Amino acid sequence: MVNPALCTMLGYTADELYASNIAVFYPDLAERERLIADYEEQPHGAPVEVVWQRNDGRRITVRVWVYGQRDAMGHVEYFDGYVEDVTAIRETEQALRQSEKLAALGELVSGVAHELNNPLSAMLLFAEDLLSNEQRPDEREALSIIAQQARRSSSIVRDLLLFVRNRDAVREPVDSRQFLDALVRGLTPQLAELGVSLIVDVSDESIRLPIDRAGIEQVVTNLVMNGAQAAGTNGHVWLHARWDAQQLVIEVLDDGGGIPDAVLPRIFEPFFTTKPMGQGTGLGLSVSRGVVEQHGGWIDVRNRRASETFKTGAHFSVHIPFPATTTVVEPPRDTTDAAADGVRRVLIVDDEETIRQALSRFYSRRGWDVTQAQDGARAYDWLIRGSEPYDLVISDMRMPGFSGIELYSALRELRPEMLDRLLFCTGEIESVAVSAFVAETNCRVLLKPFDLRTLATLSDEITLGTRSLGTGH
Repeated sequence: MVNPALCTMLGYTADELYASNIAVFYPDLAERERLIADYEEQPHGAPVEVVWQRNDGRRITVRVWVYGQRDAMGHVEYFDGYVEDVTAIRETEQALRQSEKLAALGELVSGVAHELNNPLSAMLLFAEDLLSNEQRPDEREALSIIAQQARRSSSIVRDLLLFVRNRDAVREPVDSRQFLDALVRGLTPQLAELGVSLIVDVSDESIRLPIDRAGIEQVVTNLVMNGAQAAGTNGHVWLHARWDAQQLVIEVLDDGGGIPDAVLPRIFEPFFTTKPMGQGTGLGLSVSRGVVEQHGGWIDVRNRRASETFKTGAHFSVHIPFPATTTVVEPPRDTTDAAADGVRRVLIVDDEETIRQALSRFYSRRGWDVTQAQDGARAYDWLIRGSEPYDLVISDMRMPGFSGIELYSALRELRPEMLDRLLFCTGEIESVAVSAFVAETNCRVLLKPFDLRTLATLSDEITLGTRSLGTGH
């Protein structure tokens, strides 16, 4: 006997169920045999959960109460039971458990990122500083490899952070042309090391875009570097960006071997990669899609058509829609160097001595007067109690004792004019406290490890009186 509810649950008619053995519900027949053996030993079956298979092949989780009706000798004559579909409940519970695991993992990775990015920053800064001087070919090659591996390690850490912390995008108005120009400047040295040419076609029109700058920068970086690795030495990568019908369209193309048909459907799966062991985590494209979808956009991917200039290679298109209120940015006015006739002064606040040394070396070589503070309390003495007139203050956010966030609060209360001269450098921005602080204050943040070119650009913007549009990375 069956009732209509069971027919609906399993997608069979009553006649089909009468004609079938109940074993057709079990994708694993051994599971049914085990349950029957248990029922033979028990006067009444306790509720159990098993996996059944519907008529359409879809598997569901059911809770079953079964009672064995026995004859005078105690043998089971037949079973009488009730079934409840608990698939939705179990899926929700699994999603909650996964969310809790990711939250805990996110806190762990966030702390690890802060600890890793500090030594990576020091490695990259010292390597780039040495590369700026004349070096023997073998030494230059070694330094280039050190810098490249530091950037690679940082990229892995950042991908893990973005994957485990499904954070809300911290959006802020960004000048599209300045953003893309700075991004290209940062990518060019890395592509040069790979022997790959980058061809850029960016619209001259500059739009003020409300975006998560760090997220979109990571998306473009992932796509360009993937394309460069696919193209190989002497290959080419094209970066196109245009404003089209209230959406920003960014296209990245390469002349590599293209994406195999078997791989294409899985290209955005987490941890899926075709790269050799040790050359990729399989998170870059998954993270990129998540960032773009947080902006209400999407990513398309295809292999290049035969009608194009090159018959091989991949073609990624990123579409980021924006509201109709998005405005065009007026070209910036020329600025004069306020410190052209004098020495600029910088205060470096970081509990990592290697970071202070690397930054001091960089600014000293540029002719700046450098002061170091190993914590926020010492910086407070100079900035608040001493009222020192620094042109630039570079501070870590997370420091023992008096943090960079506390230093910001003190400056806002007692020396608000210094806030426009403050640049935060941090190894992570994903923790709840840090991300909330950045969203609230819209302060300048440079994520470690960063390159010297970006640091120089931001330093000049701040000290020459121009305000950086958004968070710099």
